[in-house]
Amino acid sequence: MYYKKINWPEIKTFKEIPKNYLNTNKFSEFLSRKKILVRKDNLPIFAFNHNIKIAKSTREGSAGSVPTIYNIPTKSKLEEIKKTMSLNNNNVFGKENVEKKEKKILEIFDSAENKKESKSSIAEKVTKLLGVPCNRKLVRRVLNKKRSSRLSKLL
Repeated sequence: MYYKKINWPEIKTFKEIPKNYLNTNKFSEFLSRKKILVRKDNLPIFAFNHNIKIAKSTREGSAGSVPTIYNIPTKSKLEEIKKTMSLNNNNVFGKENVEKKEKKILEIFDSAENKKESKSSIAEKVTKLLGVPCNRKLVRRVLNKKRSSRLSKLL
């Protein structure tokens, strides 16, 4: 995926933080309450990639960087973020989906009759049941790991 760079000089600057904006610490806490885990140093990139408005506030003193503030996302935006994150296996939602897929693969394999299912057909059924993509490579990995002695059951 191609990511644009943030053009910091073009971002608005506020003297006081508006009601619908949160500073970095509060925004990080807000996301963790919603079970979206993002490192604090990645928040600007996360917000930019998910079209969350970013702004700057004036800092106190002359040292340090300009504080970043974030617009509070709507519930629908949060659901959209969770959905896109669930398709990536490198975060909490994606890992949960992989566990669900593995359980469903084993269920389908165990309930199948001899020589009636293939890895592709199991992957298609898991995709239909869970609504997230599944491929035969995952099916192969799970079955080799958990049911290697009964693989002759497949087509």
